[in-house]
Amino acid sequence: MAERDYRIRQYLPHQRPNWVDGNDPLFITLCHKRRGIHHFDNASAWEAVLKAANHLADLDKWQPLVILAMPDHLHGIVKIPSAQRIESVFCSFKRDIGHTLPTVWQRDGFDRRLRSHEYLVKTIDYIAQNPVRAGLTTTPKTGLTRRIGGRSARAARGAAPT
Repeated sequence: MAERDYRIRQYLPHQRPNWVDGNDPLFITLCHKRRGIHHFDNASAWEAVLKAANHLADLDKWQPLVILAMPDHLHGIVKIPSAQRIESVFCSFKRDIGHTLPTVWQRDGFDRRLRSHEYLVKTIDYIAQNPVRAGLTTTPKTGLTRRIGGRSARAARGAAPT
């Protein structure tokens, strides 16, 4: 069997160009360092995620619109004001979760700006289908809501029973 060429992931800065609107939502993914483990798929982990999300929302560091916890990673759609550095918000979120749920994180995280309503809807569908693709459920996680930071946000735990 041929050996796969695994490239080392390069560091990509999370800096937002000055011309980018801070109201554009971001699709984010934050991963546990050890992929394939079951770390975020339990009630206490979900509570830690919600507590951290609420804390940052209360500090006006972000506005979470969608959060999904999969066993080894988190997906979200958030708005991070231009005054906040994306990388700093990621670090704060990870640290806040770690106060309740000790977690070894992969360095940084993934973020992509959602530039249109159409792309926002497609990304919400992608997130909702994630537990189905992973074989955790047969029904997409849609329509679930939680109060996050005093604002209504769609949220789902990937491995939660429906």
